[in-house]
Amino acid sequence: MTGASGDLTQTVSRSDAGDGGVDANAEAPRLVVAMACRDPRAAALRVSLAGADELVIGRGAARAVTRTGRRVDLTLADHELSRRHARVVHGPGGWELSDLGSKNGTFVGGVPASRVTLGDGDVVELGATLLVFREEGAPGGDRGDRDLIGDASPAAFRTVSLGLERQLADLGRIAPSTVPVLVRGETGTGKELIARAVHELSGRRGGFVPVNCGALPRALIESELFGYRRGAFSGARDDREGLVRRADGGTLFLDEIAELPEESQVALLRVLQEGEVRPIGAADALRVDVRVVAATHQDLPARIVAGRFREDLYARLAGFQVALPPLRDRREDVGALVAAILPRLDDAGVVTFHRAAARALLAYPYPLNVRELEQALRAAVVLAGGREVRLEHLPEAIRDHVPVAADDALRPEDRALRERLIELLRASHGNVAAAGRALGKAPVQIRRWCRRFDIDLASFRG
Repeated sequence: MTGASGDLTQTVSRSDAGDGGVDANAEAPRLVVAMACRDPRAAALRVSLAGADELVIGRGAARAVTRTGRRVDLTLADHELSRRHARVVHGPGGWELSDLGSKNGTFVGGVPASRVTLGDGDVVELGATLLVFREEGAPGGDRGDRDLIGDASPAAFRTVSLGLERQLADLGRIAPSTVPVLVRGETGTGKELIARAVHELSGRRGGFVPVNCGALPRALIESELFGYRRGAFSGARDDREGLVRRADGGTLFLDEIAELPEESQVALLRVLQEGEVRPIGAADALRVDVRVVAATHQDLPARIVAGRFREDLYARLAGFQVALPPLRDRREDVGALVAAILPRLDDAGVVTFHRAAARALLAYPYPLNVRELEQALRAAVVLAGGREVRLEHLPEAIRDHVPVAADDALRPEDRALRERLIELLRASHGNVAAAGRALGKAPVQIRRWCRRFDIDLASFRG
């Protein structure tokens, strides 16, 4: 079995025309073992399809990936699987999933499937195991298999998402340095968890001091951050060191840094430039050794243009930037997050999931991101009362979620493009290369549009 580094694989992708050619710019597809319903604390596994023509999935004594020539065998310790349950092969229309006469059947998106062409993000159910097929990823080439079992990195760094894995690998190299880090992402994406992981990897002897810049009373921001001397103002009965000095030798986490008022931005800039802090009422500045990690869900460059954030402070904070994707864009990580969250819940005990509940967790778009997933699990475990977590135990928003049809929310120009694609594919019997020639686009772009517009290529063939 390949390790997390994926040294035994290389990126090979055939053209959509099915002529055996190689598209050097394409990502190798991968199949992610996202969630085991009978053992949801099991770590996720990403299996690369680079250099493969066929992937056979079946039951085995232990989870393993074996590569023989251009064939990959994936065995899972799931007693509800058949020994040879399903196969994924590369065909003229893409990667096709076929059931191999299994006892419990094969499902895609909750629908029984004997043979189907997989699309990016499809959820495949085999036995009590849910897998996610991913075809596209961030540029940079295939990174091979990744098994999170035994991963020694902080929990916040464990991912099977290609784009996020690349960013976190770089962040792991940055962490032991003094380079300031700026973490961007929507509310609930886990920015503080990433900041704590950076501190854990930094080796700094001091503590981790979190500061919510948006929650500090405006009149008290500087006294809270920089401290004060006794008698500096009415009510200052004793010296106070302030949060910056409390982080001396450690990490200062400035959450929602965009909310910091401009006058306080100036004072913070001095700390970053000079390594000094001047408490209110003090005659002299004090030296501090602080590593700063900042976070925001807002567009700081846009706020700079609007005159609401200092450009020089942004330059000091953004030594290295990491952008956390919303959970809806990394659904292959939902199972890994469930595995990380369950041990933190009170009275979680031995938790199992009904397939319908697991399917709903993987399908939901999570507008509030990882925080919403954690709260949903917290409530579901309590409601299940030590029994199997079923669909009715999940929040209403998750259990009643229905994906929006592709053309319901399209702009007029996108709707016109979708109609033109359907016309060309119908005329060419689903030949994406022919449709690409008619539009002056590469076949890979036609396939991207088909996934985006929910166009089933298989429906044009036959």
